[in-house]
Amino acid sequence: METTLLILGCSVFVILGVGHAALTLFSTKLEPHDPNLLAQIKIGKVGLSQTGNLWNAIRGFHLSHSLGMVLFGWFYATLALESPGLLQSSVSLNLGLFLVPALYIYLAHRFWFSVPRNCFVLALGLFALSAVFR
Repeated sequence: METTLLILGCSVFVILGVGHAALTLFSTKLEPHDPNLLAQIKIGKVGLSQTGNLWNAIRGFHLSHSLGMVLFGWFYATLALESPGLLQSSVSLNLGLFLVPALYIYLAHRFWFSVPRNCFVLALGLFALSAVFR
């Protein structure tokens, strides 16, 4: 039971990460509504580089954020399936399992939208239930 709950919580992260990457690459959902602003972002330079533009930086940040969510979910799902004893006995791995979703909940509440926040709350709840059944 605990493995199933943990895998379900991990799948929330993987689904959100893949969905975020798909929105970044294949839709206009993460673009500004104002076409003038979008044009300015596409020609605007980033202070750290004279070769890159702000639009590519934004898309890269979105994609790296997506990758982080997928890797988090994949990592803990792999642990749950291949090394459940290690996950059960490691304080630092358990801390990460609860701290990362809590931070994502805060970020989603403060900076993003209610849908990802609610999904992260669900994942954290699934992780907590999995811990109860250990």
